[in-house]
Amino acid sequence: MAEQQTAPGDAANRLLPPNAPTKTSFQKPLAFVAAGQKISVVLGDKVLADSHDVVIVHEQGHTPVLYFPRGDVRLELAQPTDRTTHCPRKGDASYFEFSGSEGLAGSAIAWTYEDPIPAAVMLKDYIAFYPDNLEFHREA
Repeated sequence: MAEQQTAPGDAANRLLPPNAPTKTSFQKPLAFVAAGQKISVVLGDKVLADSHDVVIVHEQGHTPVLYFPRGDVRLELAQPTDRTTHCPRKGDASYFEFSGSEGLAGSAIAWTYEDPIPAAVMLKDYIAFYPDNLEFHREA
């Protein structure tokens, strides 16, 4: 299971147990929940990630996103892109293309926060995937 990381006095970084209720707000825009099951990401016939330690990030105004530990992602299939974005709730994101994603609309299919802001420090060393053109397989 992902190790709980918190900044002093910041309960927002607490990893909640699987199926825990979440409530986000302007004051607490992020919630981190352990998935509690093995989840794989598949593109065509390639498994891009496979993990028992997925963190589900609930962010106010967005659908939940699955974040995979970097060590459970097949980075040998990944190529960093020049694309970067900034999220005021999480920090600066950098993006990856994966072997097999060439030609897909917006072929950068994954992102990470190398140096997240304190409220999102739990996302350091995690990678998320856009669900378009990918399959997510869940095991109990």
